[in-house]
Amino acid sequence: MPSIPSDRPGSELVALDVSDGDDLPSAINDALGDGVQVYIPPGKYTGSHSDLDFQADDATVYGDPAGVSIDCDMDSNATMDTSGTLRIENIDVRGKKPEEQVKIDVDLSGGRLEWVNFNFPDGTANPTDSYVARCDSGTGEQLVQNCYYGPHGNSLFYYSERNVDEMPVTFRGCAFHNCAGPIRAGGVTVEDCIYLADGTVPNFKEEGSSSEDDGTPRMFKFEGGGNSVVRNTDILITEDAGPADGPCVDWGGEADDSNTVEVENSRFGNFCGREVFDTASAPGGVAGDSSLSNVSVVSDQRFSGDEIPGDITNGDEPRSDIESRRWNPLEGGSGGNSGGETFGLPNSFEVVTGGDAAAPATEYEVWTPVENPEPPEPVGDGGEAGNGNGGQRELVVRASPDNPDTDCDVTVTADGEITYGDESEEGTDTIVENDDGTYTATSVQMNPDAVDSYLVAGSVTAVSITDGYRATLTLDGEELDLTEFGVYSEPRELVLRASPDNPDTDCDVTVTADGEIEFGEESEEGTDTIVENDDGTYTATSVQMNPDAVDSYQVSGAITEFVVTDGYEVSVMLDGETVSVGDLVGDGEDSSSDSDGGDSDTPKVLVIDGSATPDEAIEYEFSVTGELSRDAERSETVNEGLTADLTADSIDGATAVGAVGDGRDAFRFTGKVQSLSLSGAGVVEVQDQ
Repeated sequence: MPSIPSDRPGSELVALDVSDGDDLPSAINDALGDGVQVYIPPGKYTGSHSDLDFQADDATVYGDPAGVSIDCDMDSNATMDTSGTLRIENIDVRGKKPEEQVKIDVDLSGGRLEWVNFNFPDGTANPTDSYVARCDSGTGEQLVQNCYYGPHGNSLFYYSERNVDEMPVTFRGCAFHNCAGPIRAGGVTVEDCIYLADGTVPNFKEEGSSSEDDGTPRMFKFEGGGNSVVRNTDILITEDAGPADGPCVDWGGEADDSNTVEVENSRFGNFCGREVFDTASAPGGVAGDSSLSNVSVVSDQRFSGDEIPGDITNGDEPRSDIESRRWNPLEGGSGGNSGGETFGLPNSFEVVTGGDAAAPATEYEVWTPVENPEPPEPVGDGGEAGNGNGGQRELVVRASPDNPDTDCDVTVTADGEITYGDESEEGTDTIVENDDGTYTATSVQMNPDAVDSYLVAGSVTAVSITDGYRATLTLDGEELDLTEFGVYSEPRELVLRASPDNPDTDCDVTVTADGEIEFGEESEEGTDTIVENDDGTYTATSVQMNPDAVDSYQVSGAITEFVVTDGYEVSVMLDGETVSVGDLVGDGEDSSSDSDGGDSDTPKVLVIDGSATPDEAIEYEFSVTGELSRDAERSETVNEGLTADLTADSIDGATAVGAVGDGRDAFRFTGKVQSLSLSGAGVVEVQDQ
């Protein structure tokens, strides 16, 4: 049964009955209507450009992520329009656009048009002044996300005639390769994009023209007025680009155009003999009203006219991984409207200056489509099943289909090497080797029901999932028990019972968890309280419990703090099982002789172990009902630097505070553990002495 991710507009699913060679645009138009989701099975189809005439409200045209392409007859214009939301996703339009201007007219009726992974990889005939899209009028907004464009003439997006206040346009995660001016507009937002000119750029002037601008590489020509924002974007023009030279960014509008630009966290290089910023033709004052912030330029020439004020350095070369900007055919395109994947973007933007600067790479592999790939073969080596120490095994991460949106990140750490599997997105997902030799893989912004895969040598030692989201993990087909890593897919019932021997009703109990807490059947909502803290944790307080009184809560996530009023005792049950404070907080192990901390006269040892998270320090505080002292023999200090600026270890009566890094702190005590709180995911054990 075909499926479309749940956050796409429309509710009526229509699966097209088409096969290779069929006229796909006509089939889409026959099925498309308001509120409809059109599903396209994988295949190579034909059709006419003029039939890309998609107009509907709150609808989706969704190509299967395994690969959908249309070999188009570039005959005449199409128009796209919506007064609601119209999303076009996962389609390659193949074939060169002719010399004549054949385009898609974007003329919105107040709605939102989304082009996601809607690609034109083959470029244009030469010469041609040819567009992918033009916008002269209309109101609404447009998102162009994770799209790829091959060698086009001037200009891909001719949007300088629109009213910038009535139609905001965002380009996100897009790739432009050997194009002569992909964006000709003002008042646009461009983020996480990459422009690479490393070869012949199509001429857009007819033979005999006196213009020297033919084959001119440039990513932007700001025209039509408005303030544009460019962030996390890379532009590289090599010495092989051309045949004409060109700047990376060109102020080429009319004299009365007020085109200003804010450039943030972006990198530029132009080795074609031109400046990066052509400000000479900008109206007076425009360059001064623009700004640069954390911008790196690795070529010599920066400005042709007035300098733009701001932070510009020499060192961090532009990305040139143009092929990584393409979608992963096994997994699909981007996520929801507000985010979506960013391909090839570093985790942070760090500037390298002076002699440490490195020139951009000049060897590139241009993306080619993957058509209907075969499913990946299972990876196995005869090692142990489950989470053992066998050889390399396949780890599959699947986001729950019930997740609300695409803000689901899943992080896995193993004590052996992790490499990408067939169903991971190497430009989006990340794998890092940690200082202690472990590896951490992160699946970023997973769609509901999305799948990533990795190859893991060694054991999985830690798992984390974005709060409020769920995922399943399997290792060689065997599902991991995520509760072993402090990850809980369902709320747990926490039952608190005040001791019948408490002297009065002044017993308060406070519980904090790193996930949501809700009232259970035996809580008093008018008396007890639940609050969401600034750091995203939740704290529940049972107020003035009578002796033998019972309260209950539904707890998502790990319990990180449990405090009882001094002099009072409370027993705890979690999902019907009696647990001690050592078991409850930090999900540690309790080997004491009974469930509530053992006989009060028997000396015991409480150990806080931070070795499960060797790169993170844990701060703690706990109190007991009896005597308390440090157990130096069982304590072990590793990596003192982790705790250098944190709470110093100390004991005040029956209360201990401190911090532990990749080691453990141990304490002898009598009585029972009264309260315990941790700042991180440490393991707490209560042992017989």
